[in-house]
Amino acid sequence: MQRAERARRPSVDPSSAVERATAGVSLEVLHGFGSHGRNLRDAVLFGDIAGQYLTQAVGRQLAFRHLLGDEVSFAAESCDVEAITACAASRSRAFLAVCQVCRPNRSQVSIYELGPVASNRPVQTLQELNGRDGPVGQITAVAFSSASQASGVPEDESSRLAVASMGLHAQIIVLDWRLNEIISRFMLQDELSRIDFNPLDSDMMSGSSVSSFEIFLMRDLPIEEEGEERLESKEMFKLQQIDELAEFAMTLADHAWLVPANGRLALASEEGVVFIVASGLGMEEAENRAQHLDVDPVPYFVCQIAAPFGHKVSEQQIFGIRPFINGFVVAGAKSQVAVWKLEQEENEGDGNPIDMFAIPKYAHECTATIDAGKGFAVASLDLVGGRDEVHCAVCFDSSDITHFRLGALMECNGRLAETPLLGGGFHPGPVTCMDMALQRPILVTVCSQDASLRVWDYEAGRCELCWQAPEEPTGLALHPFGFFVAVSFSDRIRFLEILAKDLKLFSELHVKNVHLLRFSNGGHLLAAAQSKLIMVFSTRSLKKIATLRGHPREVASMAFDPLDRTLVTLGEDGKVCEWSTENWSALNEYGAHGEAMAVATAGEGLVWAGVAEGDKSSFRTFHQGVHHESEDFAMHVSEHLFSMQLYSRPSEVSILAGDRSGNLRAFCGLTGSFRSATLGLHSDAITAVCISADGHTVATAGRDGAMFVLAADGISDTTRPDAKSREGSMEVVMINRGDIQLRQDEIQDLTTQISTLKAQIEEDAARLQSECRARVEEARRQDQEKIHSLRNSYETLQQASTVKERDSLRKMKAMQALHVQAADDQEKAYDKRMRADAESYDALEAARAEDAERFEQARQKAQRSLEVQEQKQEKEVHRRLNEKDAEIHKLKDLIAFTQKRFDAMLDQEGMEQSLEISEIKKKNQEELEQQHLVEYKLKKDQDMLMRGLEMMEKDRDRIAMEQREASVSISNLRTEAETMKREVTLLKAERKEREVTLRDKEMEIGAHKLKVQTLKKFKHVLDYRLREVTESLKPKEDMIAQLHLQLSALEEEFERQLEIQKQMESALEAKSAQVAQLTAEAEKQKEILKQRERTIFRYSADLLELAADQDIRNWHIGLKKLWRDHVNPETFKKDEEHSLPMQELGRQIQARTGSKIVQERKDL
Repeated sequence: MQRAERARRPSVDPSSAVERATAGVSLEVLHGFGSHGRNLRDAVLFGDIAGQYLTQAVGRQLAFRHLLGDEVSFAAESCDVEAITACAASRSRAFLAVCQVCRPNRSQVSIYELGPVASNRPVQTLQELNGRDGPVGQITAVAFSSASQASGVPEDESSRLAVASMGLHAQIIVLDWRLNEIISRFMLQDELSRIDFNPLDSDMMSGSSVSSFEIFLMRDLPIEEEGEERLESKEMFKLQQIDELAEFAMTLADHAWLVPANGRLALASEEGVVFIVASGLGMEEAENRAQHLDVDPVPYFVCQIAAPFGHKVSEQQIFGIRPFINGFVVAGAKSQVAVWKLEQEENEGDGNPIDMFAIPKYAHECTATIDAGKGFAVASLDLVGGRDEVHCAVCFDSSDITHFRLGALMECNGRLAETPLLGGGFHPGPVTCMDMALQRPILVTVCSQDASLRVWDYEAGRCELCWQAPEEPTGLALHPFGFFVAVSFSDRIRFLEILAKDLKLFSELHVKNVHLLRFSNGGHLLAAAQSKLIMVFSTRSLKKIATLRGHPREVASMAFDPLDRTLVTLGEDGKVCEWSTENWSALNEYGAHGEAMAVATAGEGLVWAGVAEGDKSSFRTFHQGVHHESEDFAMHVSEHLFSMQLYSRPSEVSILAGDRSGNLRAFCGLTGSFRSATLGLHSDAITAVCISADGHTVATAGRDGAMFVLAADGISDTTRPDAKSREGSMEVVMINRGDIQLRQDEIQDLTTQISTLKAQIEEDAARLQSECRARVEEARRQDQEKIHSLRNSYETLQQASTVKERDSLRKMKAMQALHVQAADDQEKAYDKRMRADAESYDALEAARAEDAERFEQARQKAQRSLEVQEQKQEKEVHRRLNEKDAEIHKLKDLIAFTQKRFDAMLDQEGMEQSLEISEIKKKNQEELEQQHLVEYKLKKDQDMLMRGLEMMEKDRDRIAMEQREASVSISNLRTEAETMKREVTLLKAERKEREVTLRDKEMEIGAHKLKVQTLKKFKHVLDYRLREVTESLKPKEDMIAQLHLQLSALEEEFERQLEIQKQMESALEAKSAQVAQLTAEAEKQKEILKQRERTIFRYSADLLELAADQDIRNWHIGLKKLWRDHVNPETFKKDEEHSLPMQELGRQIQARTGSKIVQERKDL
């Protein structure tokens, strides 16, 4: 995949964050939560001698955290960095070395400058670290030199750097990091976990692994001959091993050179013993080596400290050791730290040198438990300071980091409390779920290792709340308003309210095997994935409104579109389903053909998913169920997308996704000009990505237990607000009270508007009425009285309505105060009862734990006895087999000897017979009788030999029979041994199934039938005590039953209060409808007044025109026009109130017209 290089903002200020940008997209790391407590030897280090700020590795990033102002900055790492494997700071705290694994499969070392003004960019990067057999493997340990005067050491005491690698070609490489030149190297057999330079001489180094401790020495190589090329200037070899250490079967945990420098080291073993050894190179020897008058030093054993944590603590494991001036600190399990100091000798105060061969005497100053560690082992330890004050930084196995003064540790009387936790504490293991609120600056995360749920204020950069779940949560969803969170477990879904210092249970749904939760963007819907099914709940009523079926395999991801019109679900097999939120029908169903873990949608059929198929991975685009291959973004299978989040704006759509390798990927312009950016954050897969409502804040969480909060530019159309204008406070209230307050504010606003409209209506009515009275006083006198009476009655009604509204508001507020007070009282009583139940439960749990421990001890004892019997039987079988083999060997030797003796006798007799026959032929016939005698003797001897041979044959048959019987017995014994082995295996396999009856058998075996009477007496005592415990638990069980009844009563009361609240909301809605009706009537009255004003204006104009005509004879024409336009009843049928005065005016006009006609006739 082609990657563009990110532009880096030049800055050397440690308080400034690191910014990464590509193609208009900028990501700036603001906060990082987490540490490498278990995976990194030096997970936390001080960045200066004064102990004002710390350096720590968070994921792939290196953080510089100031302890006074809580300011955090991050180093500008390369995009190719995949993990941090080792860290080390120089003794003067001027430089920091960070060892990293980079793509493609290479190691590099970055050197940073520390001190008062640290740099977030490396001053030197060692990328090509090649050994004799090619590039070195992963670096496991690194160290700076610290000797100011030694042979061959330049003026800069920190110029040398040593690294130890692991793998097939494990080795130590010493180099001058400023010149990037290799000084020496040494091939290793074991992988070293820690290396360090001798403070007296930088030509001497120490290294320790789990099973060995070595001291290395470097010396100059001979002068090069012509044509000879040499990479190193010194050769390195191991010094003589210390024989006394070989006598101890120990596992080394750590080692350190003691201060002040005298050539001695302290070795810590996991078995809880500290060994003091000497390198054989003291101050005088170092000066001799500088003058080249030296011989190779010989290390030797000095002394040991058998109980480093004091006499009260025995067999305590040690995980770290660090020196300070005239002493050292030992860190162990259970958050314990011990301080040892060197006892001053009498001649030390006179300025005399210390005798390096004298046995030092160390005194135990104190042993304290750090409360911030919560009982976890100390994983990393660092000390800085001088004789007056020493600062200590500790990182625990739980990834929590704290710091304190060593003097406070000595004064705490065994327990150090109130030590600050960086960031409020971190997760100890993988973060499996995370969600962000849209209207509050909070994040909620879940850790699978300790089943904890944490609430984070990402603007303040710290953890505000940590809640321990009863079991491991399987899913998490935070409501967009940020006031409550939904958490799924194996058998239920719990809704928790986020309070100031705790999470309070609001309600719960009994639904099993839910592994994924998602709120809609409006917060009115909750989608829950249950294996292959998706259930949708209403957050207002907590009732299930739909069950969606369509996935053949488990649902891996869900997403709502920005307008909550569509729900998109993705299965593990890559099948995508689109559901309409109006009627919950399936809109589209199609397959992505591969393994899929994340999906996002912008609505209108636009869907994006991360799919892995074979050795390839891609970011795919779907529109109306159709795959657009031309828009795919191809990646390596190691970059498979695990999580994604969509942000939509009018101009374009952007998606931020986290992949399997821990990279954060930005895909912008998905509906226009496509562009992408990549930022390496985590050392393992990113499990969750969240974007704030304004698009300027991004949060990620990973399997490495780390979390990052980033500022994003280029995703949103708006500009990012200044840090000073951000609100960092967290206003925590319950959601019900917030809704009530909002409704009260709305009612108050509407009441004010109604009063304003009433006043305006009254003013307009008074002005119009005064104008009408001034213009038509005579014509509307009677009507004016009616209007005045109606106006008075109207004002009376309005005043009565206002009084009633105020009274209802006062009663509503009083009822609300009573409701709130009653709820608080019930909550306090419930908390008090729950604390009492928790105390009784803790006591019963402790008793159960003691019984379980006794049972485990008895079980282990029986197991040991069975193992001893098995070993004895195996030894007996082997002994008998050896005896039989020896007997068979003897019989074989006897048969061979007999056969050989028989053959020799036959040969000898044959020779004698031949000799006698030859003598007989030569002699006379007289010797024939003597020959017969000899033949007789020979026959007699032959008969004896034949009988002996027959006896030997019988003996051989008997021996063969015994041998066959021995073979049969051996095979039987082997069969019995195999049978016994199978029986032992079966017994081991059935051990868990027979736990109920195993205790009685173990007691019988342990007693050996000699303690039966004692056990019976002890059984009677136990029965008596058991009856007492049962009788004492009976009132508690009754109390628990009463508490359950009271709890049910409280729940009923709470439901009743909820019903009252709903009735109040209904009343509020009725009031709102009444206000709307009154507003409509007021608008209608305004229109009537405006119409009347227009009528009066037209009437006045016509009347003025009639009055302007001086010829009285033409008035009847104007009067007829006034009648037609203003008095005609057909024109004013719809307004009776308006027609009354007009009718009266019409009668007067008719009378006037009639009198005018009569007058004209008289004149004629």
